[in-house]
Amino acid sequence: MRNRWLLVIAVASLCLNVAVVGTYFLRRTRLGHPRRFPARHLTAEARERIRKTREAALPEFTAEAERVRTTDSLLWSEMQAERPDSARVESLCRELGEIHGRMRAMVFRQMHRELQLMPVAARTEYLHRMMTMRPRLDRPGRGARPHMHRRSMMQDDDEPVPGEPPPGPPESGD
Repeated sequence: MRNRWLLVIAVASLCLNVAVVGTYFLRRTRLGHPRRFPARHLTAEARERIRKTREAALPEFTAEAERVRTTDSLLWSEMQAERPDSARVESLCRELGEIHGRMRAMVFRQMHRELQLMPVAARTEYLHRMMTMRPRLDRPGRGARPHMHRRSMMQDDDEPVPGEPPPGPPESGD
């Protein structure tokens, strides 16, 4: 039971981290072109330096993303086995967490490099944009599925849902 919850937490964490990192990289590019910053705050030279730092960071990030796909695939294969090896599952979950940690750190390092290339006015706007793009788990409907509270994954189908009447014929008031 404990291993199952660890797996659920690890997969949820993986999804959240990939979403954060993916959002950062997808929103910063449009059809493969670097996202543009307002010209009033950046010189052409600064924009070019930022573009080059992004291009330089992409291969390392892509390699980590491939490691996530490979490890995730191994984890799913293990989970589909007739008798999944708990030690292997735990090892793969730890590996996924380590990869996600590295990817998240890569995103923040890249943001730090870009901030160092910007004047103060552009930094403020850049940070504001990054803050609005990050997932917010404290708001309903953002990062968490509102319907997930209705039924636990571990709850049997014949158990009543807390707060709802039990299934079956309604009691008569006669």
